[in-house]
Amino acid sequence: MESPTHDFGFQAPAIEELQPLFPAYEILGFIAQGGMGAVYFANQTSLDRPVAIKILPRQFGADPQFRAGFEAEAKAMARLNHPNLIGVYDFGEVDGFLFIIMEMVDGKSLFHSAHGRMIEPKEAARIVAGICHGLADAHLQGILHRDIKPANILLSPEATPKIGDFGLARPVGEEHNPDEIVFGTPGYSAPEVINHPEAVDQRADIFSVGALLYELLTGQLPGDPYKPPSQLAGCDADFDSVVRRATHPSPSMRYDDAAAIADDLEKVIKKLEGGVLRRANPAFAAVGAAPVAAKAVHPGPVHRKSNTRPVVIVALLIGIVVMGALIAVNSGKNDPPAPQVDENLPLPEPAPELDRPLKPKQPPAMVDGGSSPDNPRRDNGTKPTDPEPVVPESTSESLARLQDNLKKGNFDEMPPGTVQHEDSHLLLVKGALTWPQAQQFAEAHGAQLAVLATSGDLAWASSQFKATALLWLGLSDSGTEEKWHWVSGAAATKDVWAPGQPDNTTSPDDGEDFAALLPSVSQIDDLPGSRQLPFLLQWSTKGPNEGSIRNQLARTGLALREKRSPVFPAGTRNINGSRFLWVPQRASWDEASVIATAAGGHLAVPSSQAEASWIIDTFRARLDEGDCCWVGGLQTGPPSPRWTFVTGEIFEFVEWAAQQPDETVVRQPCLQISRSAEKGDTFGYSSAPATSKSTAGFLLEWSAPSRRNMPNDEEKNAPDTAEAWLIALRQKTSAAEQVGYKSFKRRWERNVEDFSEAIQSTADFTRGRRANPFEKIAKDFAGSIEKDGRIPEEIPRTVERLVGDLHEKALEKQNKIWEGYKPEFEEALEGYLSAISGQVKRLTQLGDRDGTGYLEREFKAASNDQERFRSILNGESPPVPEGYTEPE
Repeated sequence: MESPTHDFGFQAPAIEELQPLFPAYEILGFIAQGGMGAVYFANQTSLDRPVAIKILPRQFGADPQFRAGFEAEAKAMARLNHPNLIGVYDFGEVDGFLFIIMEMVDGKSLFHSAHGRMIEPKEAARIVAGICHGLADAHLQGILHRDIKPANILLSPEATPKIGDFGLARPVGEEHNPDEIVFGTPGYSAPEVINHPEAVDQRADIFSVGALLYELLTGQLPGDPYKPPSQLAGCDADFDSVVRRATHPSPSMRYDDAAAIADDLEKVIKKLEGGVLRRANPAFAAVGAAPVAAKAVHPGPVHRKSNTRPVVIVALLIGIVVMGALIAVNSGKNDPPAPQVDENLPLPEPAPELDRPLKPKQPPAMVDGGSSPDNPRRDNGTKPTDPEPVVPESTSESLARLQDNLKKGNFDEMPPGTVQHEDSHLLLVKGALTWPQAQQFAEAHGAQLAVLATSGDLAWASSQFKATALLWLGLSDSGTEEKWHWVSGAAATKDVWAPGQPDNTTSPDDGEDFAALLPSVSQIDDLPGSRQLPFLLQWSTKGPNEGSIRNQLARTGLALREKRSPVFPAGTRNINGSRFLWVPQRASWDEASVIATAAGGHLAVPSSQAEASWIIDTFRARLDEGDCCWVGGLQTGPPSPRWTFVTGEIFEFVEWAAQQPDETVVRQPCLQISRSAEKGDTFGYSSAPATSKSTAGFLLEWSAPSRRNMPNDEEKNAPDTAEAWLIALRQKTSAAEQVGYKSFKRRWERNVEDFSEAIQSTADFTRGRRANPFEKIAKDFAGSIEKDGRIPEEIPRTVERLVGDLHEKALEKQNKIWEGYKPEFEEALEGYLSAISGQVKRLTQLGDRDGTGYLEREFKAASNDQERFRSILNGESPPVPEGYTEPE
């Protein structure tokens, strides 16, 4: 074990000194010591199992604040139960020593196994993915490690990585104590650990993971200047993006979730193995099928400090959500229904449930024509072979078979395990999904996540389903922060909550916005929607489920039309006061827009950089290849169509994908976010035909009008074409520089006139001399100077003989006049070019390629021709070149 950064002069107690203090254990040997403690190998005699005992220095035990934090974190770590985390069995204090009893891992540290060596990239990815899964589970329980490094990673005999030494851990979200020592190990610690310890969160652990991965791939830690691992080690270039994002100096640019690193690394592993890289759609996962890298579900209530919150980003919400026609609630007469959406999308073949009995194996075939289920016979006096037993239909197979009937409200036959309670059918689904995925699954089967609105309902469900694990229910505060509502629209009462809940803590995945049943106490706890849990489905026998997305949207729209405070649908995100909801429903742009409008909102528009970044980051992670999502932009105003937003806001914050917007023969006037499956992995905004129903869904927004990016009067009256815009810019630039440029121009022209007059005077003085050609040459030269408006560097020899001194003085004065004005000129030119560059970017967003090309040619011409820009300052309007070549 490496020594930590800070050494407290700790001396490890001898085994003979410790043994009397731990009578329940037989201390068998000393393992390692560091400045933060010592570790011993022991056997727990009552259970006959090997354990590791870690002893902390006495000065820690003497610090009341440290002891309180130690106890709280030891309890939290004891709840961790993950194959990539070293388990904590017990903790306490004895003779002034704080101690922890931990799982004994019979293996070596990653430091011992790989320090200074490059290991096989696929193996490095496997090890780090395992570390990330364990770390994500710790973060989920609200624990930061703060000292991830090879010495704190143990490898089991099967090379399974296990994270140990949580001695520096602290809760996610806990405020930094300014008197606390800054922990960590140089090379692995994120910049904010030293510079801004008050801002440290789970992303500091993610930085350390990225540095560790870099070290395994290259044999060294990241240096300055930074070099991608593929350049040093020749590994796959996909590792570069993972490492760079994990170790970005700015926490906001890193992964938010350790599990996301594991997902990316597992994709790289599949690529290296030649596997398929496309993610499975979680909404299509069969009931009971264990999700990839799913975290263990811990039975019983989860007790934790109110300020210790999970940090995992809400998992991807993709797949089928079935919404019928959304009826606009208005007068109730002759209101046109919203368009129907194709609901007959096939589900893949379901997998058997985890608890389904295995099919018995058949005996070997008999080559002599022996008995079979279809042809029983006696052989040597034995009785006939029993026929193959009939395996009952599993819950998942039944759900798939009955899906169409359930969506139509036909409950004549229900899946096995369904129980009727009052006016509802309820079913426990044992397969673990995130809350959004569970909601999608419910929608796809005509159900809702269960509404258990009273203490009696909760107690009934706990008893009826004999649940031992947390179960998702249809309760959320998303979009209406700290105001909890069931998906039916009813407000949650205080008596359904477990003590101290909900604590409404904020975390990077938008807080703990979803509720789960704690079966052991028949009460509710608030959790982040990214947790993967079993869930309860509910079908109403008295009409449509009030918790369907269709009905949630209808209630929101009605409340807004009646000017009441709305209850936004579950899963709605609040971004700076505007609410956003991803609706995974296939529809044309017009159909999606009608649904959004009926709900009192509109298709989403990025009104600020914060909203734009959230939209892009969300769908970069959510969309698979070939997927796309409608948003609120479209082309209007032929014959020169321009891109606009449905809210009338300024069209900006749009990051077009490569080769977009598409200007093919088929008009594509509507805006979407897409990930192309045909042109490589290109992601961003793109154009599409309005009739397309190939989208994975649409993003709906209820915007705060005060936060809309509306154009001001000047922008409203802006010229429509690039040509008109450039004329206006030239006029504005000339007017702004009028005083300075005219002063320069007067001094410049006066100098030219003075020199011309000097030449004329000299010509007059030499008039009448025989064989003297100077008079005509001088007059012609003076005329050319006045025409050009400048004093040339070179003059004819005949003229130079008589006015050479005057030329030198005039040229010197001209240069001084220019140098005096040059800073103003360059500043004006910079502003002119900057304005053009900004308009080029805007026209690119608007899809105006002709206007973009026109202004790009003007930008090049003005950049390389001072005389051209001086003419613009003089109020002239030189034509923009059709093509452009650099001036000689």
